[in-house]
Amino acid sequence: MRDLWATIAHTSGAKIYSLLIGLFTISLTARLLGPEGRGQVATITTWVAMFSTITYLSLGQVALHRMADDREHKRFGSLLGSLLLLAVILTMTGWLVALGLYWTNPKGVFKGIEVFPLFVGFLALPFMIWEQYGSSLLMGLEHIRTYNRYQVIGRTVSVITVFILVGSLGFGVTGVMESNLLGEIIIAMGGIGFLFAFARSKGLTCRPNKAEIKALLSGALKLHFNAIGTFLFTSANILILNHYHGPEQTGYFQLVTQLLGVFMIIPQAATMVIYGKVAKIGVNAAWKDNKCLLIQINLGMIVLIVIAALISPWGIILLAGESFRPAVEPFQWMLLGLIGMTFSTVMAPQWIGRGYFWQAAALTLLLGIINFVANLWLIPQFGIKGAVYAFLGTYVFSILSNGGMVIHCNRMIRELNNESH
Repeated sequence: MRDLWATIAHTSGAKIYSLLIGLFTISLTARLLGPEGRGQVATITTWVAMFSTITYLSLGQVALHRMADDREHKRFGSLLGSLLLLAVILTMTGWLVALGLYWTNPKGVFKGIEVFPLFVGFLALPFMIWEQYGSSLLMGLEHIRTYNRYQVIGRTVSVITVFILVGSLGFGVTGVMESNLLGEIIIAMGGIGFLFAFARSKGLTCRPNKAEIKALLSGALKLHFNAIGTFLFTSANILILNHYHGPEQTGYFQLVTQLLGVFMIIPQAATMVIYGKVAKIGVNAAWKDNKCLLIQINLGMIVLIVIAALISPWGIILLAGESFRPAVEPFQWMLLGLIGMTFSTVMAPQWIGRGYFWQAAALTLLLGIINFVANLWLIPQFGIKGAVYAFLGTYVFSILSNGGMVIHCNRMIRELNNESH
């Protein structure tokens, strides 16, 4: 367990650094752009994230599942080559759909967004897709430190570029999107050299393989509704809020959601480490550590929630300025959702490792639809408070569903132990 926490600490360190850099970027851009400018940035990045979520097809998670069944990595070369080809095809598809939407209804679909920053934002699409694939392959090889290294480099370069383009040259929203693009390129492409080197060390050829592509897409068909559901209950509220109440309230709400992301660094780091253990020793053998981490991290989260709620009235003003005072109360309420977020994040390796693609996808999609409908109902009436109500309600369901998965995993281990005796 100590070695596991050491690996988590290393992964968390990279994420902590990245998020501290992100907080500095938030603080800088909030003061330079104000709530309305931050709202524009939030809306563009959410649109691009939506296209990334839909087009990447959850193939990274499917690849992890396939690597768990291939301990000697005999199919790694064809897996890498197939993912590269699919990334290109899916990127082109996403760009064509976005272009079609803009030409068809530019003032309706992308309401209130300037054209050039939107264009720059969508240039990041292929790198966002490959970041999902590349990081999953590195997790499966238990070389997540390679990804961590380039994440640190990419975020550092990004914040320096924001300071130059926005702070010094006054490029505004476009400057932020250009900085994000540069950082995403570095993060996504940084580990690709290692992946090719690993394939060569095994004597493998990195070429697309029809059978591998078929297997990846078959797994995606079962799993990808999970990613779509996740987007519906984590990000769709930003687009709905921007549509009904404009960029200012969107700017407040996006600041809150980004701050919540700071608290998720340890659960996310733990999940990346557990994925590696699942791929190496199997899902049942990894459950003991997975369960211990779930308990320990949730206890830590409760302490953090209390502390954050107490210091947020002055902390948010210190970070973003007096103009963001309306974000304090929503932040305090949304802190309660961190328990559900932690459950969902730390239990993900068990859903994926056990091959419960359809079950995970159906459950998450159901939660996403409930959240989406709740946002459409509550946001027009209550604005940002409506988004908070829908957020908290969704994560109550998440705790219940993932709690059921905990019970199922415990039952599976008991049955295996009884059979061995």
